[in-house]
Amino acid sequence: MAKSWTGAMLALMIVLWTGLACGLDADESSSSGNDKGTQTENASLPKKLDSYELKGIKFAYYLIPAGLETDELVKTAKEIHESENDTQLILVDDDSKIDEYIKYVKAISGIGELEDPMPQEWADKHIVANVQKHMNGRWVLYKSYGFEEIAELEGE
Repeated sequence: MAKSWTGAMLALMIVLWTGLACGLDADESSSSGNDKGTQTENASLPKKLDSYELKGIKFAYYLIPAGLETDELVKTAKEIHESENDTQLILVDDDSKIDEYIKYVKAISGIGELEDPMPQEWADKHIVANVQKHMNGRWVLYKSYGFEEIAELEGE
């Protein structure tokens, strides 16, 4: 129970922090557009698993190779960011529970019903990194789905 609660709070914190980092109001309208299973226009990029928009923030999920060294991860994140320079990115090395994770994130954001808990074990193991935009315009690559900064991708 405590692990489930911790996971739910962490995911909620990430979603809320992302909204705050982008300077959005709670009154902005929500969109649940979905671009499931599309491949990016650039065939050299990793596979795009899903994308959608929530309260004016775009999100995209990419399947990247497992075990990338930090410099390779930064390079991969920069390449994806250049192709989607207005989108928060979530980089995973396994897509087996991506649908459940996205359903959970949307539900705690007010889109859809919260039916199942976040796949915590999968998320802890397979969300490699995420890219977030700060209010000052910085795009930063973070470890896992947390807040440990790896690299700045783009500055003011």
